Amino acid sequence: MKLITRIAVVGVLAAALSAGACNRANDPTKTTETALKESNLGAVKVDWDKEAHVAHLKGTVDTVSERERAEQVATAAVGTSGKVLNEVTVKGMNDKNADDMDGQIKSTLKKMVNDDPTLKDRDISFEVNNGVVTVKGDVQTAAEKDKVTELVRSAP
Repeated sequence: MKLITRIAVVGVLAAALSAGACNRANDPTKTTETALKESNLGAVKVDWDKEAHVAHLKGTVDTVSERERAEQVATAAVGTSGKVLNEVTVKGMNDKNADDMDGQIKSTLKKMVNDDPTLKDRDISFEVNNGVVTVKGDVQTAAEKDKVTELVRSAP
């Protein structure tokens, strides 16, 4: 009888511990920032969006290769717990050129939505920062949402 009681207690404890572990939100911010600092990229900060499971990289670096390396380091640190959006700015890069490119992307996406017979009647807007597109608005079906996602992916 004592053996059955002990097994039951161990089973309850194991279930409680595993349930508690499953409810913890996986926030890779500290791990990612540590990895960036160890890679001499301490100027890059991480803003974790826990609902979308996206790590937004922000800050300014000296070269394009540092920007790319920051994304690689962050992607490795985040692993399978989410995605990385690289919003890091490169020093000396002409802000006007960057803004022009973002504006062109935004204009192209607006035109693509307006040319679509279904989506043109929906409230869809785009924000573009360093080539990273954020979509906001309302659609009526999952198929429409998928269509907007495909438009963004296919935009030049």
